[in-house]
Amino acid sequence: MQKTLHAIDTINEWMGRIGGWFLIPLSFLVVYDVILRYVFNMPTLWAWDVNVQIQAAIVVLGGGYALLHKGHVSVDILVSKLSTRKRALLDSIMYIFLVGGLAVLLWRVSISCQFALSIKEHWTSTWAPIVYPLKVLIVIGVGTLLLQGIAGWIRNILTAIHGKGAAQ
Repeated sequence: MQKTLHAIDTINEWMGRIGGWFLIPLSFLVVYDVILRYVFNMPTLWAWDVNVQIQAAIVVLGGGYALLHKGHVSVDILVSKLSTRKRALLDSIMYIFLVGGLAVLLWRVSISCQFALSIKEHWTSTWAPIVYPLKVLIVIGVGTLLLQGIAGWIRNILTAIHGKGAAQ
């Protein structure tokens, strides 16, 4: 069990690190487009579409990473006074909703991805880039976020049952 949880953590750690590197081309793209648009009065047709796709890649690659490192927003004021076991029990209940919601999301984005692959979907913009590779990446990202949610749920259950340090 611990090896499986560690493997999930490792996958999300690497996906987050890879996604972070996408910030570099995104930054260059934004600077390039702003200079062309406002200095030379020559806006690009393609920069916005690429910008959106890179941002989407960063978000889906970073979701599991953020969950792994507890980077998502939480209201700790309510649970900060609870013992480790009670907090883990409450978190394990909340993770049920997270995992359930992510399972539904994965199901729906998988359907959208299958359709996009079957028609070789393009965006309906002037430049009309392909969108199906991004949809495949979204399925992968939601899938790894779901796996990280399941790993967190298991860890919280183990901590609720056995106490602090049981799920390490």
